[in-house]
Amino acid sequence: MKLSPEERRRIYEEEKARLESEEKVEATKETGASTGLKPNVAGLLCYLGVWLTGIIFLIIERKNKLVRFHAMQSLVTFGILHIIIAIANTVRGWVSWSMIDWGWLFYPQWVAANVVFGVFLAISIILWIVLMHRAYHDRWVKLPVFGDLAQRLVAKLDGIKKEDFEYQAKSATAEPAPPAAKAGMEIHLKGTRQGRIASSTAAIVWSAIFLVFFNFFSRYLAFYSREVVDGITRWNIYPILTPDLNLVLPILNVTLILSIVGHSIAIARDKYLVRQITLIVLNTLGMITVLTFLRVFPFDFSVVPNAELAAILPTVAVVVLILITVGLGIGALVRFIKLIINVSKSREAKEAPH
Repeated sequence: MKLSPEERRRIYEEEKARLESEEKVEATKETGASTGLKPNVAGLLCYLGVWLTGIIFLIIERKNKLVRFHAMQSLVTFGILHIIIAIANTVRGWVSWSMIDWGWLFYPQWVAANVVFGVFLAISIILWIVLMHRAYHDRWVKLPVFGDLAQRLVAKLDGIKKEDFEYQAKSATAEPAPPAAKAGMEIHLKGTRQGRIASSTAAIVWSAIFLVFFNFFSRYLAFYSREVVDGITRWNIYPILTPDLNLVLPILNVTLILSIVGHSIAIARDKYLVRQITLIVLNTLGMITVLTFLRVFPFDFSVVPNAELAAILPTVAVVVLILITVGLGIGALVRFIKLIINVSKSREAKEAPH
């Protein structure tokens, strides 16, 4: 039987696609690591020593695509973050020395350098913990920007396409699909795993920033005025927060520390029950903290140069604090009601005959 040119071309394309598919399947069978370590252990070690172990495993691991990706992501992520931290630390030192001669003139720069240093240090520590946890559990976790750059670089090193490298790396994971019987409460978790990690990470970072700020830099929430004495420019600082802040600090510190711990647990244990209870407790503690601010009111707006604005700001602050309190209270109540409903539905589903 003679085939037409169109049929021959179609058969050729089908056979070509079949061979390419078989090659990809064969490539994904290489899930072991050339180091002799289990891939999940090797992945954890890629992050354990941050960019240093990233370099080491990038050199010694030539087989497992997932481990190579972890190594490159560790190198790129922590290499860039640590460069930023080192620059911020250098600026802190330079500004500190400059303040000896110039005084208040360099306080804004000093505060900015400390904030940058603290923020990026907190981000680095959080990513270090999260990435080690995910790598040990054989998860493919590609960070925004850093992960894309790492994937592009390691694919180029291996001489394959970026898409093919991701396909092989994902296929090297040992992440099984969750059985339907164990899904349970997981069906109630909204959004993607990456979205929840990003949300909790943001909450941890902001909690760390507020913890450092209110304990060490609260006096810089102030109005500044410049004066020139004998040709020397000096900055006068008038703090808005009064010493009564010390009465609020204990509950504020507890709330912020528990926020960091709670969201870290929520990242490590991505379960509906864990996350919802954590958020309910944190919303309740936040409401108590804001109410404490309202009761103590450690603010002094008399330092504001504009008399009319100074008279209005206390009322504005009270209204804002009340709105925050109401929002947190409603959030805690709604989450609690949903939790009760979902737990009841889950129990009914388990008890129902299959």
